[in-house]
Amino acid sequence: MLNILCRAVGPLRTNCYIVWDTGSRQGILVDPGDEGERLVHEVKKNSITIRQIVLTHGHFDHIKDAARVSAELNAPVLAAREDMPLILHASEQAVFFGFPPIKPPDVQTFLEPGTSLSAGPYSFRVIATPGHSPGSITLYSSNEGVAMVGDLIFFESVGRADIAGGDYETLLNSIQEHILSMPDATRLLSGHGEETTVGHERLYNPFLTGVYRNEA
Repeated sequence: MLNILCRAVGPLRTNCYIVWDTGSRQGILVDPGDEGERLVHEVKKNSITIRQIVLTHGHFDHIKDAARVSAELNAPVLAAREDMPLILHASEQAVFFGFPPIKPPDVQTFLEPGTSLSAGPYSFRVIATPGHSPGSITLYSSNEGVAMVGDLIFFESVGRADIAGGDYETLLNSIQEHILSMPDATRLLSGHGEETTVGHERLYNPFLTGVYRNEA
């Protein structure tokens, strides 16, 4: 069985996801943005072997404790090449928003669109979904009907495009092409806030129904 454990971490309540197969205990960890000690404890408590630490994008609140967690779990960090400038300058990002400097992680492998990441027998396809940042990615399992979307789309909202590397039209195009093409029952696990579904956002997200787009 596939388990997905969400933990909201840090002052910005960033959602970190621990994803694993209950049979093999193999898993991945997505966006360790803070509270690394807590995340490592959860992993060890559940006897999970984390094979990869995945960053959906390079903003500081999603990567703050990636270096620490990587070292403690002996797991490589993966991110899109396009977000490396953000990752390398994440400490400056944090200070700009009023937070202490951070240590950026060492990204060992670049995520390529179309490749798959595995948690035991369960696989997630890497989809390039830029807009919130140039290298934002989504992890999608069509078999399990779940997508981890980072800060691309939220419950009845969308990600910011007015910060480093963001572009509003690119963000909306990513949602239209890659998210709204998924079945309506697909669960969307966002980088902040509660989960939602494609069907709900198709009907009720004002950024997608045209309410805000027409006012722009």
